[in-house]
Amino acid sequence: MLEGRVATWSNLLSVLRILMAPAIAVALYYERITGDIWYCKFAVAVYLVVAVSDFIDGILARLLHQVSRLGQFLDPIADKCVILIVAVTLYYFRQFPLWMIVLIIIRDMLHVIAGFYLFYAHDIQVRPSIAGKCMVVIMGLCGLIFIVNPAYTFAGYTLQQISLLLVVVFMVVSSISNWRIYSKFYFTGKR
Repeated sequence: MLEGRVATWSNLLSVLRILMAPAIAVALYYERITGDIWYCKFAVAVYLVVAVSDFIDGILARLLHQVSRLGQFLDPIADKCVILIVAVTLYYFRQFPLWMIVLIIIRDMLHVIAGFYLFYAHDIQVRPSIAGKCMVVIMGLCGLIFIVNPAYTFAGYTLQQISLLLVVVFMVVSSISNWRIYSKFYFTGKR
């Protein structure tokens, strides 16, 4: 079912994203034990490379005519792995709330189950919605804010709290959007 080329540049970037994410945890760990801000800067640099590679891999696949079903499957799985690795890292080193990690896990599990079912039972591959792409961008900004850990407040709320609120709003909107897409495929069978 996952026909097409396996060894493509975009697939390599997806795998590299997953492998690079733990470097953020290592950097923040060393920042905590040494107090050296250089490690935070390194974590930000790795985070930005991971984020840019997520943006580039799809473009690269289209430019090099290497779009494959494996790549279309691997990219969102890599996104979910990276988000979870970074969220758990931020929980340990930057007071990222546990409730948000639980919310991310529940949402992603439901989406993966629905996506697997449609893919294997009906040979339907669901493409990400615009709302879902926006949510990933907002999650990325939220992660960056927690890594940098600025002390700014707006109307009595920290930048971290505001970014968490935006993630929740976009998570709800994208979940509703995805549910509509999934239910359309499931109930009508139309692609």
